Amino acid sequence: MTTLQAATGPRRTGHRLAGLAWPLLRTSLVALASVGVALEHGFYEPPAAMALVRAGEAACLLAYFVLAYRLARSSGVLTEQFRFGPAEWGVAVAAALGAIFGAIDSNGPAWRVVEAVAVLRFAAELWGLNVALARVLERPGVLFPMSFLVLIIVGTLIIKTPVATPADNPISWLDAAFTMTSAVCVTGLVVRSTAEGFTPFGHAVIAVFIQLGGLGIILFGSTLAMLIGRSLSLRENLSLSQMLNDMPMNRLLNFGRFVLLTTLGIELVGAALMYPLWEAAPGETLSPLRRAGLSAFHSISAFCNAGFDLTGRSLEGVRFGLIAHAVILPLVVLGGLGFPVLADVTGVVRYRLLRLVNHVRGTPVPSRRPGEGWLALHSKLVLVTTLVLFLAGGAVFMAGQLLPNPRDPTAAPEVGVLEAVSDATFMAVAARTAGFNTIPMSEVSPVGRTTLMTLMIIGGAPGSTAGGMKVTTLAVLVLSVVATLRRRDETEAFGRAISDTLVRRAGTLGLCYAALITTVTLVLTLTESAPFEVVVFEAVSGCTTTGLSLGLTPELTPAGRVVMIAAMFLGRVGPLTLLGALMLGASVRRPYAYAHDSVLLG
Repeated sequence: MTTLQAATGPRRTGHRLAGLAWPLLRTSLVALASVGVALEHGFYEPPAAMALVRAGEAACLLAYFVLAYRLARSSGVLTEQFRFGPAEWGVAVAAALGAIFGAIDSNGPAWRVVEAVAVLRFAAELWGLNVALARVLERPGVLFPMSFLVLIIVGTLIIKTPVATPADNPISWLDAAFTMTSAVCVTGLVVRSTAEGFTPFGHAVIAVFIQLGGLGIILFGSTLAMLIGRSLSLRENLSLSQMLNDMPMNRLLNFGRFVLLTTLGIELVGAALMYPLWEAAPGETLSPLRRAGLSAFHSISAFCNAGFDLTGRSLEGVRFGLIAHAVILPLVVLGGLGFPVLADVTGVVRYRLLRLVNHVRGTPVPSRRPGEGWLALHSKLVLVTTLVLFLAGGAVFMAGQLLPNPRDPTAAPEVGVLEAVSDATFMAVAARTAGFNTIPMSEVSPVGRTTLMTLMIIGGAPGSTAGGMKVTTLAVLVLSVVATLRRRDETEAFGRAISDTLVRRAGTLGLCYAALITTVTLVLTLTESAPFEVVVFEAVSGCTTTGLSLGLTPELTPAGRVVMIAAMFLGRVGPLTLLGALMLGASVRRPYAYAHDSVLLG
């Protein structure tokens, strides 16, 4: 290290940390305000006797904002970029209104404004904190796993508040961390019933963090920032590009808008279709608000492949109903295909429709640009592999349910052919990280459980809300085996050659997931006393962020819950992504090459 580097290195680090101080202060203040509002109100009617206390807290909130603002300006930390804008002054005005009118009318609309603005500002400040981290970190790739870690920590703090759980059933810190890790990592494994163990406020918190975790806070925040007209820095663009599998930066803006609008549109359509289909339990009625809550929650959970439910029994109550097969199943498929595939299919359909309209009108057909009007190789591999897995997985699962059980050959199948087809159709899709189940897991045959574990390991497509090692990884590995058996020099698919770099990456990713599942299984066998088959199934479900369970998760020991938290986190961010982000030093091209030698295989 030169003298200049030694002198400037600590100074640059200190300058970056100083630039991070103000975003951390802002985020902490808004987080405290959001949690304070939730604790005080709980989004329910507050007691009138607490009006003066709430007014005093609102005044303190306003004072904190003003004090932080003045301190930042006087110290010189506050730059033009971090000056208070309309949103910040909106928080201050809302707090002032709450302080004035809260003492007069404890149930007035001013407090609802405080609640809404505080929560919205908290979401915005999370994005601001990620922007600040992107500018501080030397390696942008670290931002992706770090953003999930920040989400889990913040979500744990919020879900631990008394207003998120029933008064007679508070949640422990470990269970709160497990729940929010499962939500942010879109897994669906639960240590307490989501329907009965949380209040409506807790359900809303889980849904919000499922959405943020499903899309990724970087992608969600970047898209939101681009939609409101804020430009991204080069480092922020690099972070977003790495999250989207090295997508060219000139396509990030349009793709980000497509992701956000498509997600909201699909989830709104799914919620609207589910709204009239819910059936009340005997002796109960479903209010319009309850129907809307059920529809929105399950639509978000299905599209994000999370598997959380508010029924208490997953989708067993609608096993052969329209909700499971006509609404949730398409949502799971669309969420698991990946946004690059959805964008590619949308572009092809738009181009074909334009050509058809021009042909009908008799206007000149626009000339086709290279690759326009045809699916990319990635989309073809995803669609074909997904279809093959659906047909093969469904057929094997159905056979396992209909064939005699070798443990009891005289027992007749518990379901008919049509019921078995219905169960196999749903489970062949849901097992690839969705986490919903229509059939009780205790009724799944050994063949069916093996099939489900295989599908869970494969997972969904890259750039999707699904987990697993991804269908393209399987496709590339299978194609490389075929090329080797046919003595081809290159791996080929649909008339295109796949580079050896991608083949090595696919092999590395598959090996990483195998190592992760093996390690988690080994540790769980030391901490739990369940049968080995159940332990393996639970380990696969956690590492692939699927959420299917044979009943072991609620009975996990504290050590086992810690292991599953780590498994879900690693499975969501991807072991290869995490290892690549944490690798010390960048790859350097050597000016030399080693001599080749031979190794015996097989």
